[in-house]
Amino acid sequence: MDSEGPAEKRIADFLDRQLSWVRKALHGQPLSWEEMSALQQPGAFEILGNAQDEYLELLQHCPARLREYRKLQGKLAGKSALSKLPLVPPGAPRQDAVAQEAEELQRRGMSQPKIARALNLRYPNRKDGKGNKHPFSAEAVRKMLARRKREIAPDKT
Repeated sequence: MDSEGPAEKRIADFLDRQLSWVRKALHGQPLSWEEMSALQQPGAFEILGNAQDEYLELLQHCPARLREYRKLQGKLAGKSALSKLPLVPPGAPRQDAVAQEAEELQRRGMSQPKIARALNLRYPNRKDGKGNKHPFSAEAVRKMLARRKREIAPDKT
């Protein structure tokens, strides 16, 4: 007895009748240059759309294959949706607003240790990446102000 059911057999027959680029597109596989050029021909998207519709109808009768196909389509959709988004820069997020606040406190005449205390009162729940409390120190304020001064000051070349 054949291990494939009638639904699996219809799906296999359907895929055998398709062009290579249609078969690869249905399976989410990368296309070669020749297949990409075939996809650019007039009517290619209609062919692919019709093949996808028929493939989905056939998959309705084979839940395991439908589950795999849905998982693949979800993965591909996630990749295409994220492809337009900018990458998140590595490292800790910038603290420009806190640095600007520290600069304003310095302009009012506060020393760096006093600025650190004021920032700690304003941000009592500040934590590092691991979730540990991470209060501002006078040294952290000094570095933040120095970095801000370097960013604002133009180069003297």
